Formats: sequence, structure tokens, C-alpha cells
Amino acid sequence: MLKITKIQESRSDVLLKLEGKITAQWAALLDDECRSLLRRKKTVHLDCSHVDFIDARGVEVLNNLPRTQVTLMSAPGFVTELLQIGGQS
Repeated sequence: MLKITKIQESRSDVLLKLEGKITAQWAALLDDECRSLLRRKKTVHLDCSHVDFIDARGVEVLNNLPRTQVTLMSAPGFVTELLQIGGQS
């Protein structure tokens, strides 16, 4: 399960806290939420400090979000590494 909590929002930015697992089942929800905010011209900051698992679909979704408008914060080392190698093991 992935819990997405809006922690803070301003006119131009929004901070979302992610908790749990970013798997195929929940990746579409995360993608939809981020793209909805981007359409509203928001810069999205994702606090990934409480992400404890990410699968290939989750990596794909995060890697396909525009890096100029979406920032990952406090991502655990394994998440950062998987994003760099594209989810391949």
C-alpha cells in the first residue's frame, strides 16, 4: 500500500509525503496525483523518506516525471540506486 499525504501547499509548490510501497498497483495513483498538480503549474516535492519498497513500475513512473518540476527528497539509498539503474537488477 502507498499512502500519499499532502503536507504543505503554496501557490507554486506542493509537498507530498509518500509512505509504504510504490508498486504497480499504486504507481498509477502516484503518477495521476503528480500530473494533476503539474497541470495546475505546481512544482512537486516528494518526501520519500518512508518508502520501504519500489518495484519496476514504480521506478518507471518516478523516472518519467519531469525532473525540472518534480523533486525527490530524502529517498532511501535503495530507491536512489534503483532510479539510477532504471529498476533493472
